[in-house]
Amino acid sequence: MKLFVRPCYGAVFYLTALFSINSASAQDVDLELVLAMDASGSISEHEYMLQLNGTADAFLDSNIQAAITSGPRGKIAVAIVLWSDAAFPKANSGWHILDDEASIIAFSNLVRKFNLTADNKMGANGGGTGIGAGVAEAIRLIRENNLNGERMVVDVSGDGIETDFWFTRKTIMMPDAKLLAEINNVTINGLPILTRDHPDLDQYYRENVIFGPGAFIEKATDFDDFSRAIRRKLFREIAQPIG
Repeated sequence: MKLFVRPCYGAVFYLTALFSINSASAQDVDLELVLAMDASGSISEHEYMLQLNGTADAFLDSNIQAAITSGPRGKIAVAIVLWSDAAFPKANSGWHILDDEASIIAFSNLVRKFNLTADNKMGANGGGTGIGAGVAEAIRLIRENNLNGERMVVDVSGDGIETDFWFTRKTIMMPDAKLLAEINNVTINGLPILTRDHPDLDQYYRENVIFGPGAFIEKATDFDDFSRAIRRKLFREIAQPIG
C-alpha cells in the first residue's frame, strides 16, 4: 500500500490521501528511481548537456545493464525530473520500464534529448536552487504511479546549495522534503557537482540532502567528472543490496 502525504508549509504535515494500489494492476519492479537533475540558473547549456550525455552513456554501460535485469523481478522503473527555482514548473519524463537491452537503449536515447528544443538547445530553466521542491515533485511521481517497487529512490544531482528568496512563493524546502521521504519510505541519494563557488558541496549534500537507510553521495569533482560519477552512482543504486 502506498501512502501519499502532502506537506503543510511550516513543517507541519497532514494526511491528505490514503489509497492502495490494486496489486493485480500495479506492475512489480525491483526499483523505482527518479533522477532529479539540476536545471537552475547556475547550469549552463554546456553543463546541462554534460549531465544528459553522462546519464545517457551510463545506461549503456554493460555492468549497469546487467544490474538492471539482475533483481528478482528483472526490471526497474526510471523517471527524470528537472528542477530549478522552487517556484518554477518541473519537467518530467514520465515512467519508463527497463527490462531488456532494447528498453534500456530507448531510455538512454530519451535522456540524451530530454528537454531540448527542436534545434537541440537547452529548454526553459533558470532561477534559484529549489532542491526540496524538486525532491517533493520526485516523491509525488513515485506515490502517484502504478508501480510496486521493492525500493524507492530519488537521485539528486546539482551544483549548488538550496536558496530561499523572499520574493519566491512559499514552497517545500529540504527539511520538509526529508519528512516526505521518511513518511513515504523513499531514500534520497546525492550527486553534488563541485565548483569554484561551492568546493565543499559534498559536505552540504551529506548534511542537508541525503536521507534514509543506506543513503549516500557520489561527488563529481567538476562537470567533466559527472559522467564517471553518475555511472558509479547508478550502479550502486541499481545493483541489489546484499542482506
